[in-house]
Amino acid sequence: MKIGILTHYNVYNMGAQLQMISLEAYLKELGHKVIILTYEKNFDYLEGEKERNSASWKALPFYIKHYLFEKGPALTLFNYRKVKAIDRAKGTHVFTPYDKSGCDAIVIGSDEVFSVDVGLNPMMYGYGLGDVPAIAYAPAFGRTTEEILYERGCYGLVRDGLKGMFRLSARDAHTREMIMSMTGREVPLVCDPVLLYDGSVFEGRIKPIGKPYLLLYAYDANMTGPKEISAIRTYAKKHGLITVSAGTYHKWCDMNIACGPAEWYGYFKEAACVVTDTFHGSIAAMKNKCRMAVFVRESINAFKLKSLLEVTGLRDRRLNAVTEDELERVLSTPVDYVETERRISALAEESGRYLKDALECVKNGEHTKAN
Repeated sequence: MKIGILTHYNVYNMGAQLQMISLEAYLKELGHKVIILTYEKNFDYLEGEKERNSASWKALPFYIKHYLFEKGPALTLFNYRKVKAIDRAKGTHVFTPYDKSGCDAIVIGSDEVFSVDVGLNPMMYGYGLGDVPAIAYAPAFGRTTEEILYERGCYGLVRDGLKGMFRLSARDAHTREMIMSMTGREVPLVCDPVLLYDGSVFEGRIKPIGKPYLLLYAYDANMTGPKEISAIRTYAKKHGLITVSAGTYHKWCDMNIACGPAEWYGYFKEAACVVTDTFHGSIAAMKNKCRMAVFVRESINAFKLKSLLEVTGLRDRRLNAVTEDELERVLSTPVDYVETERRISALAEESGRYLKDALECVKNGEHTKAN
């Protein structure tokens, strides 16, 4: 069948790109023709976010104003090089407008496709898709709550859209609870596509660093406090490691690597250890069996990151704070990847079954019946 993926395709975030590539690769391995669906993302709730998230030359004026003059030329150059790397990676995809796709089914997800953090995108709730059945795979609401939906006057629109979808699932407990509350539908908890897919498309994409390194993955605005920087640098020096930031820029690191999503994933494999405060940074570390330390930022990604650590049995990888003592405590503790892989394998099997069954129902015309 011809399957469309409706997700955050046009941002320079490594996790967003990686999950899209993984879902595309998984569906292709099932024998489907896969296209990425384009749309104009809404940014009504956060001025300037459209420019910041645009992975194209259109973002250049934003970078010149907000990075070249405010944060310096090094960060500007780094992000320009990263945008170019992501543009090169995007060349392997087939893109089609979501409302003119000609698809047999549309998979909405993964990532925070249900979030209204920066704006409301009706197509993510199944609107404007015509008669094409919508299958939500591992969607997340992110920081969005029912209270926020009410405050922004879109609760009914989101609720009715979710009710009309052919199949629903959730990537984290918060999203699953919201779907149940809003629609009355009990939906399965499925894994992010990066955990579902074996990752073979990402092999052999890095330039060797040549020295043992601590890999940092945090957004540019995070891990910038003097105490956090000192703790990480002190830990690395004590253990004979250089500090490497891949995919984001941190001037205090020994190396900063501007790269595309496949290369970014590859740098985890050779890392002596990983420090991250992101969802997909944690997933990439898990997939590559890294010694990892994860800091959950309550104001950014607490719902999804706590859920991820819970279902994979890696709660002990959580830092209470980014301090030298905490880094020593967490990173000196061995990771039980036998148990983690068992959990991931079981979740991936259930997740794959959900997606395959949904697509098989579409193929057999069962999507016209009641859910």
